[in-house]
Amino acid sequence: MRSNTEPQKFTPLTLVRAGLFISMSLVLKVMFEVYIPLAGIPALRINFANLPLMLSGMVLGPIAGFLTGAAADIINFIVKPGGPFFPGFTLASGLCGFIPGIIFKHLKKDMNYNLLNTVFISLLSVGFVLVFIQNGLLTFDKGIIYDGKPLNPLYAAGFFVLVAIYLVTPIMISSGSRDLSMNKIVFAVSVTQLITSIILNTYFLYVLYGIGIMITLPARILTNFFMIPLYSIIIGAVLNVLKGKIQ
Repeated sequence: MRSNTEPQKFTPLTLVRAGLFISMSLVLKVMFEVYIPLAGIPALRINFANLPLMLSGMVLGPIAGFLTGAAADIINFIVKPGGPFFPGFTLASGLCGFIPGIIFKHLKKDMNYNLLNTVFISLLSVGFVLVFIQNGLLTFDKGIIYDGKPLNPLYAAGFFVLVAIYLVTPIMISSGSRDLSMNKIVFAVSVTQLITSIILNTYFLYVLYGIGIMITLPARILTNFFMIPLYSIIIGAVLNVLKGKIQ
């Protein structure tokens, strides 16, 4: 795989690889995308179409990754539109390739990504709880009350277990790998999902459909609790296979 410190050049091979990533994104979107309606509008999408876009940034560099992501969104819209075309979603798709490319190219490999991931998941967990408190759905007056009813302690325990798994999994995986930092991959995926899925796409849905941000935000945060580790594991496996094979 090309060193992250080498300048990225737009060669015919780069264009071919970008086209491959776009094709993979299209197939994953068409075949494996699920829409979850919120407030009567398909506001939450669960798919793996972003995986090839993140890989494009890591493999081809941030600029090529951005162009790959933007092109993929436009082509995906033509093939399988999920609503009106909105340039904001094209920007978010481009950033799915750009952000991982920046992180892999410019951030040092020996940074303490364990600490960064711990801070990230802690803030995400606190933010998730604060959203429910802000909406008046969660209170602590007489125990843990959700939507006016006592919350089963098993749900709270399950949430903390999920957070713990999120924190421990990349550490355990990276400890057995000398060639690839799983913690760096988790950090790249986490930052990308935070900016694109949780922040930008939530805001763009508000602009496009007028859906209240607090309506879609909890579902998006909860979805990313599952998708970020899953994305990271898949990307780590693919990069380990590609390592040494891409020049």
